[in-house]
Amino acid sequence: MDSAQPSILELRIHGIANTPPHGTLDLARGEVTRSDGDGLGSFWTPRPHVEARDKALPPGHVHAIRPDVRREAYSWGAMARVGGLPFGGLLGVVGTFAVRLLWAAMVPFGLANAAYWARRVPAPEPAAHRPASGSLRPEATAALTRVFALGLTLLFVSAVATVSLSVIGTRCMGLATAGPDSVVPVCARIPEMLYGLARMDVGDRLALLSLAPVLLVAVLVAVAHSGQVRFESKFSVMRAGRTVAPSGPPLHRAGFWSERSGSGLLWAHLGAALGLTGQFLTWTRHADPGLPMPGLPVAGLVVIVSACAFVALRTDDDGVQAVAPRWKARAGLGVFAAGLLVWLLACYACLAGPPPQDMPALIGLDLVPALLGVGLFGIAATGLAWRTARSTRAVAAWTAVPVVATVCLAVVLVTEPAAPLRLLLVAVAVLAVLSPAVVVLAAMLLRRRAHEGWNGAGPGVFLLVSAAAAAVYSSLLVLGVQWFLRSGEDVTPTPLGNGLVGIAPGVPDPDLVRVPPVYTEFGTASVVIALVFVVLLGVAMAGPYVMDVIRSRRLWIPAAPRTFGPPYGPAVPAWRAVADAPEPDGGPNPVLERVLRGRQVAAMSHRAELAAGALAAAAYVAALVAHIPLIAQHSDTGTLQVPPWLSGLAVPALGVLAATLVVSALAGGTGGGPSRPWGLLWDLLCFLPRSAHPFGPPSYAERVVPEVRSRVDAWLAGADIADDAERERVAPTRRVVLSAHSMGGVLAAAVVLIRAGNPVPDLTDGRIGLLTYGVQLRPFFGRFFPDLLGPTTTGTPPCTGPGWSADPWGGQSRSGPGPGAAPTAPLTPERPEPGSGVQVTLMSLLTCGAKPAWVNLWRRTDFLGFPVVGYGVNEVDRGAEEMDRSAYLFAVATHSGYQSSWAYHEALDEVVDRLRRR
Repeated sequence: MDSAQPSILELRIHGIANTPPHGTLDLARGEVTRSDGDGLGSFWTPRPHVEARDKALPPGHVHAIRPDVRREAYSWGAMARVGGLPFGGLLGVVGTFAVRLLWAAMVPFGLANAAYWARRVPAPEPAAHRPASGSLRPEATAALTRVFALGLTLLFVSAVATVSLSVIGTRCMGLATAGPDSVVPVCARIPEMLYGLARMDVGDRLALLSLAPVLLVAVLVAVAHSGQVRFESKFSVMRAGRTVAPSGPPLHRAGFWSERSGSGLLWAHLGAALGLTGQFLTWTRHADPGLPMPGLPVAGLVVIVSACAFVALRTDDDGVQAVAPRWKARAGLGVFAAGLLVWLLACYACLAGPPPQDMPALIGLDLVPALLGVGLFGIAATGLAWRTARSTRAVAAWTAVPVVATVCLAVVLVTEPAAPLRLLLVAVAVLAVLSPAVVVLAAMLLRRRAHEGWNGAGPGVFLLVSAAAAAVYSSLLVLGVQWFLRSGEDVTPTPLGNGLVGIAPGVPDPDLVRVPPVYTEFGTASVVIALVFVVLLGVAMAGPYVMDVIRSRRLWIPAAPRTFGPPYGPAVPAWRAVADAPEPDGGPNPVLERVLRGRQVAAMSHRAELAAGALAAAAYVAALVAHIPLIAQHSDTGTLQVPPWLSGLAVPALGVLAATLVVSALAGGTGGGPSRPWGLLWDLLCFLPRSAHPFGPPSYAERVVPEVRSRVDAWLAGADIADDAERERVAPTRRVVLSAHSMGGVLAAAVVLIRAGNPVPDLTDGRIGLLTYGVQLRPFFGRFFPDLLGPTTTGTPPCTGPGWSADPWGGQSRSGPGPGAAPTAPLTPERPEPGSGVQVTLMSLLTCGAKPAWVNLWRRTDFLGFPVVGYGVNEVDRGAEEMDRSAYLFAVATHSGYQSSWAYHEALDEVVDRLRRR
């Protein structure tokens, strides 16, 4: 093969840190050029003179390129970070700041989507039994997750409605006094631009203020879809293809990245939000003159129940390409139309009703958020047991937990404080929510699901954190507005006379500007969550480290097996200082000491699973201690009372959270457009398809996977060669090495799997290899989402969680054959024949011969990098040196810099050699 015609495509895919293209290629910014793509997803190559220069370098040089390799970089980070609102540029900094805060508010929705994919994903029905229109039979875990997601939407709507309708509309704006010198009292902090609302009739005022929750939902939809419509509709369906019946693991199914049947979910959420807003307007106490139009609260309840039933109906979107029947799409629009009608009628009732003599009490704003909180935590608690239950009936039985808890608390809230069954009902609700924890504890003791995240409680962990975040956001909004409006200075009212209404600003009675007790309970729960989380985090993260210091005073963590360093160059002395010292001998070795400290810090961050579990446990404790019992209180005579010191901490704790949100929003990113906050968390959430909550973060993988797959197919087919004869000669000799870092490794694995599940004729042979580094496939994604990237999908040995020693993986490093241990024999699974019924795995797709065309690099100083097979010697995992070979000064390498390591060049040669032996 002529060196002028490379036969190997080395396609580098960056990770969650959004490394720019020139950084991915390890070149200067001006030395790369875009070869294809757009502002969201693009392919980049070295400029011709740079490529020629680097191909002339000796093998193993930091910037060397093999003569037979075409090196490209794929950039996808803009899909997960760039977006905004229409006309957002006109809003300037304020608009950017607001969009970032809204992105932060969408994190609970993303966690709900994560819970959807952490559950058991059902296998596709055989083609002979699968209806052409898709399956509408409710699947318990999918139904509960989507109902939970609907509850999140309604909780956010309730919080905004509380601020607009209750705090501002009825608490901080009173009734106008009678007489020619009529004035209306308002809170001193009410902006003057809202004085027009104060002068309105109460009904007119509430009707106009009901636009606030409606506009919130509209803005959330706009933000959630601002990054979606620019790539999903253009690429996913067009490039994914539909050629074979669905089979195997979800990521192997042809329709996984190409079709989502969730459009009806959006209409259901919108309809439920409108129906709930209309219900808030018209649900008043009978003793008040209130607002006319009896029956509208019941109609709003019917709309909400209909939305719950609609989202519970299952149209299989787990990669089966089911097409929902037309009536279901129409039913979704029907729910939206019904909700819109209820809201419009409620607004008409407010506008047309007679002026009330007393301020109406909107009782729905007191009851609905409380019941939503109980329902959300009840569903989240059942998620702890979804994967442990052995049958679908057992899973469905857990549906009774949120129903029982919500019904019990509903009865408590509408009964008198002296009712004899109040304590019993509260106890039943607490025991119902507590019952799934028994299953989790049993699974932990019996170690039945030791190879799954949190011993199989993954869906519940994601849902608990989501519910806690939503509760904190809601209380932060409501209590923050209440705190702001309770201060100010009294101003002498100036009557306008002549029938005009004046304004009387003043400092209100603290009891007047009250909010529903549930938000105080949410604030109190946030304090409990913070306190419990700090304690559990210290035990989970730092406890083992401190114990080992006390016990041995020497925290030795070994290097990764088969770590090879450079044989020449300025980095050799530092490499030898580490490689020649397998154990610390007590002598001075500053290089080894710095590397060892890096390993210890990385080992602490490897306990991320324990930290997330601690946060979920804190939310669970808060729900059981500071929410459900306290929600039953009535003024000063409740079942339990909030301790004064705890309620006193609620507002300061929420203030700290508010400051944190503001700082994260301002530091969300730089560049021409707003960047989403909390980039690492956001990128992880954005990988998963949006199947539970329609307002969740858009999935960049729905473009990335088909787009990378398209580039791979184009290279293997020789699409860049114009001459037909030359193409037929060259194409069979071509190979592809997907070189992926961190999150890019998950994307690369998805590309390999989807090509096998949706093959292109003449391109189905094994000509793709993987070179991964700094990846989390096995201990994070494989454990948190077992049905997506677990051992049955990747074909790698299962992995237990981090241990309680200073080296969290020390037990797996020393263990013999067994769960989580390195295999004793080379991992050489043969690719199953089509129609054999044998499970297709990532490893089997990459294996054809003696060894798989997959090499993974990792180092002990990497806080996010792990082996993919095991901590012992195997055919896939290799160690990378723990110092940055490209740095001028000595620096310990962590999660980046793999491409410039000596191990990278050797690994690339090894993958290419294995591919050419096929």
